[in-house]
Amino acid sequence: MDSSPESRNDSSSDERETSMNISNNKDKKSYHRHSNHQIQRLEAYFKDCPHPDESQRRQLGEELNLKPKQIKFWFQNKRTQAKTHSEKADNASLREENMRIREENEALQAALKSVLCPPCGGPSFERHDRELILHQLRLENAHLKQEYEKLSSHLKQQRANSLPNVDAIPYHRGPSSSSYGLTSNSFPASYGSFYNHSLEPPSSSRGLLCRENINITTPPQPRIPILQRHFNPLSQMDKIMMFEKATKAVAEVKGLIQMEEPMWTKSTIDGRIFIDQANYEKMFTKDIHVKGPTPPRFESSKEVVVVSMDAKNLVDMFLDTEKWARLFPTIVNEAKTIHVLEPMDRQGHISSLKLIYEQLHILSPLVPPREYMILRCCQQMEGDLWLIVDVSCHPPNFDFDFELTAPSCYKRPSGCLIQGLPDGRSKVTWIEHVEVYDKARIQVHRLYKDLLFGDFGYGARRWAITLERICERLSLSSISDLPITDYIGVVKSVEGRRNVMSLGERMVKNFARILKMEKKIDFSQQSETNNSGVRVSVRVNTEAGEPCGLILCAGSSLALPLPPIQVYNFLRSLENRHQWDVLCHGIPVTEVACFSTGTDHTNSVNFLQPSSATMESNEMMILQDGFIDALGGMVVYAPVDLQTAYAAISGITDPSGVAILPSGFTISRDSRPSAAAATEPNGGRDHGSTLLTVAFQILVSGPTYSRDLNLEESAASVNTLISSTVQRIKQMLNCDD
Repeated sequence: MDSSPESRNDSSSDERETSMNISNNKDKKSYHRHSNHQIQRLEAYFKDCPHPDESQRRQLGEELNLKPKQIKFWFQNKRTQAKTHSEKADNASLREENMRIREENEALQAALKSVLCPPCGGPSFERHDRELILHQLRLENAHLKQEYEKLSSHLKQQRANSLPNVDAIPYHRGPSSSSYGLTSNSFPASYGSFYNHSLEPPSSSRGLLCRENINITTPPQPRIPILQRHFNPLSQMDKIMMFEKATKAVAEVKGLIQMEEPMWTKSTIDGRIFIDQANYEKMFTKDIHVKGPTPPRFESSKEVVVVSMDAKNLVDMFLDTEKWARLFPTIVNEAKTIHVLEPMDRQGHISSLKLIYEQLHILSPLVPPREYMILRCCQQMEGDLWLIVDVSCHPPNFDFDFELTAPSCYKRPSGCLIQGLPDGRSKVTWIEHVEVYDKARIQVHRLYKDLLFGDFGYGARRWAITLERICERLSLSSISDLPITDYIGVVKSVEGRRNVMSLGERMVKNFARILKMEKKIDFSQQSETNNSGVRVSVRVNTEAGEPCGLILCAGSSLALPLPPIQVYNFLRSLENRHQWDVLCHGIPVTEVACFSTGTDHTNSVNFLQPSSATMESNEMMILQDGFIDALGGMVVYAPVDLQTAYAAISGITDPSGVAILPSGFTISRDSRPSAAAATEPNGGRDHGSTLLTVAFQILVSGPTYSRDLNLEESAASVNTLISSTVQRIKQMLNCDD
């Protein structure tokens, strides 16, 4: 929040006159001015809950000796003022962007005037060179015509098998597999593999699906991943600067962990703990690292958790970026160690120092990822006591371009204290402190604004809860006996169980990664009050572990007035799955194996199979992985043909090489402040409302594809599929608008 003197003066002048008492003389009105104490308490409450309900207003009024109507008017005025400030900042940002685009346009026009080619007055080609170029073009043209004829013949054969519309399928039987472009005679292993099969899109969206509007003439070329890039070496001055920065960050995090009030403040709304910025600036740096037309916003939080992993192994996983991403598959999208620096601290204050790139995300295509270049420091304070510290670092002479945008977030000294416990577990105290430039607010859909700008987005609680759940999973996957809580079914060995859990882990990671959905196509005409509409992205996969070729991914997010646990149980239920899941062919499914991945036995990975023994669909299994915690959950699944499934289970095939194309759901707890979050053991997951994201993937074409590939029809098919699936789920949950 803007704490400048100017903003405080505006606040005092606009907000103190929030209520009005009508005297007996109707022509005169008396104004009530709030005291400084009342203003401070109201502003602190506004940070946590800008929209208090009637009971909260009544409680606050009793505390401050104000009427509920006075409280109501104050919050209305405060929201109006905040909106005005935000609009001014947005306008300034847009003007700045407009100027930048205008300058780029002028530079391009100037560059075009200096282009040298024969039609523009440049040197002409020699006759011999011109004939050679024409000959090469004729050869290439003949080759392309030949390839075009081959692919056209192939596509005509494929189009002969027409597909029915999803909405034409009877509701009581659930969607047919043809909705995913699957033929009625087979269940391919990839979710909805089809080659230019299409459904007729709804008439309302036909105009936006024409080639001119979607503007996709060729599939996108894959970019070079961060993990495969090479970076320039660091200079000696860069190394000295990094070491000094790391030393200061370690000292700051030590101090923050040891401090309590008044440095750390507890929210009266939901019990969250955050840094008091005024006290922080008195003791630590006042530098603002993210530049913009408005002051940055600060996100700070602290959480303590006990995890089922010893301290030494936990530290090793934190320092290995590949294992780090495995510990946080639903938060860390990409991570890479850029440089390993030799420790310069002769006193042993820093035993490890690395420059790391990481990309973090919230599991929805509506929220852009965050990117950081950080220094990660490790110090062993005592025998079994470790300190891990992260701080943003952008060396001035280091050549690195962020994948998405210029950095809009800066990680102030953050990290965790890891203390080994005698029983092989570890106590972790986690601190997050981030400086955010609110220009990023423009890119975030309103459904996720409260989640992103609260502790539920990238706060310490999300990191700690995820760490606790993954450590439980890793502990259970490494045991040497089959637990009595598991239903082994078709899996007969410990090794087979381990392979199944490994497949589920990889499926969850892959599904979380694709939710970034770059190069999105928006179907904005389908957006509703509590629905984001459908987003469609196109990518070319060449990596092992997923089918190679052109893949369409469609995603949609919506708000449901149900608690997360109720939505999770519905999606996991086998009784009504055939009514919404296209893979079931309208046939009920049975569970043929189930393995717990946490102390909460609803967290599990399992194999499902259609219960009808008379259909060829029995040659397919559905691998599913699901979890639920205090902040939400996921249900991810993918079809696997029977032969491949048994080969992976038995160890004949390496599970890491099995090509799976996951689809599924992410469940997020609505981040509106609630007292249940602070008082209930489940963190309030049994109450409140839910943000649900559904995403499907379809393999459109194999490794080779034609320029004549009709991507807009494929996009229309996925759009129709996901819209109808969402509608049926809402109907079954009695959540129709």
